[in-house]
Amino acid sequence: YCFDENIGYEYVKHCLEEQNRLPIKLRFKYSPFKLHSKKNRDILSLFHHDRTTLLRTTVEFTTSVGGMFTLRQYKLFDYPPFYESVEMIFKPSAAIFIKRVVDQLDPDNTFIKLILAIIAFSTINYTMYRENAQINLINIKETLHIQDMYVDLAWQYLLYKYGHHQAVIFEAHEVQKFTEMIDSIIEQTERTLFLWSKDLFFFCCFSY
Repeated sequence: YCFDENIGYEYVKHCLEEQNRLPIKLRFKYSPFKLHSKKNRDILSLFHHDRTTLLRTTVEFTTSVGGMFTLRQYKLFDYPPFYESVEMIFKPSAAIFIKRVVDQLDPDNTFIKLILAIIAFSTINYTMYRENAQINLINIKETLHIQDMYVDLAWQYLLYKYGHHQAVIFEAHEVQKFTEMIDSIIEQTERTLFLWSKDLFFFCCFSY
């Protein structure tokens, strides 16, 4: 998928600045995940450098999936005051999109937790814009070994729960849902960037 690596950078930066202007209780917080990571022996077994690198490069994704898991688990979107608050903070279109993604999550809590562990040890270089971000792992083999262990554990869990034939069907279905979620995210991002570009155009036209 080809794209301009700088497209939307200023928009994302603006969103982060807006997030930081919110009251502390309404901001995204990584402290619960940080506390959890300190109790994970696999993370603690890594070099400090590698542990820090993984946290920096995967925390957005683990906390996002974890947040959606929490929303689904406690059915918060079924509570009107909560949904209205989400609409006020993130705009109605974003609330609809978030709910759609949450509804697509697999209902098996154990499987979701295993997926979270796999993401936490992911060595994929996600597209990020950070100053002085560390991206190289000292012992990538150890990290890959731990990730493979969780992947194998997830597969063994599926085999135990469904049997080989149904496990293969289940996995294929999950891959399809994941692809659809990615397509939805791309579609929403493109729509958001288009609206932002249009607003910026009108702002530039009428500010002189």
